[in-house]
Amino acid sequence: MVVRFLAPFSRPPTPVGRLGLHPLDVFRWSMLFGECRRFRVPEFDSDDTIRSAVELYQAGIRFKTSNSSSLHNIRFRRGVLSMPKLPVDDSTEYTLFNMVAFERLHVGTGSAIMAYVFFVDCIIQSPKDVALLTSKGIIRNSLGSEEAVAMLFHSLARDVVLDPDGALSALLRELNGYSSLPWEMWFTNLKRTYFGSPWAFMSLLAAAFLLLMTVLQTVYTMRQFYRDG
Repeated sequence: MVVRFLAPFSRPPTPVGRLGLHPLDVFRWSMLFGECRRFRVPEFDSDDTIRSAVELYQAGIRFKTSNSSSLHNIRFRRGVLSMPKLPVDDSTEYTLFNMVAFERLHVGTGSAIMAYVFFVDCIIQSPKDVALLTSKGIIRNSLGSEEAVAMLFHSLARDVVLDPDGALSALLRELNGYSSLPWEMWFTNLKRTYFGSPWAFMSLLAAAFLLLMTVLQTVYTMRQFYRDG
């Protein structure tokens, strides 16, 4: 009943065998159902630079919406980062702010909402990042401005510290490590430059054909030269 009143379109929380501390606690459950996945720590070295969504996309990482609305359902596999849809409207700021305050003031409840806010703030560093995530269906922007969404998460993440041993902290390191691979960036740039449109692809084929014909003509000329000599 609490969840239907506070979030009529949210999934009901999974029973955990105990009562919530108050309605805010019950509402928080409805956002965190399911198990939180533990990400592996990457074996390769990566720097501490946190890359934005645009930078990750330019490095070859694709974005898609996950099949669950739980904030636990953030996955990264085979170069694809899937995240739950995030409706951003006039109620988003005070809703997430209350969740962050709840986790800070109640020992033992965990820090899942704080980790999520920190993670989203990391990949949203400018309005361009908001525009990219909106185009991929991850953010549903009802504020009307990409800059307003970016400022909202910058404000929410102020003084929020991410657990270095947490799942999303490991995910950030994995994303940074993956996007630092030189062959991945080379392949992504090649694909977007020459396979982004039919005309670019045809130009690539024509250039390859001309190069092949030039090589064959050179080989034929050299063979004729040595044969006549």
